[in-house]
Amino acid sequence: MRDHLQKLGAPEVELRVGRSGQFDVSVDGNLKYTRARTGRFPTDDEVEDLLSA
Repeated sequence: MRDHLQKLGAPEVELRVGRSGQFDVSVDGNLKYTRARTGRFPTDDEVEDLLSA
């Protein structure tokens, strides 16, 4: 995932171990997606959209 995002132009990608299957996407320090809210992992397309939003 990190390599894919960097190829799309993401300036910095940091993957961190979360708790209990936690999956969050933050862009420039702002939380854009959290599995805790949706109950599912985002699709690759959703993650790509978050970078351009």
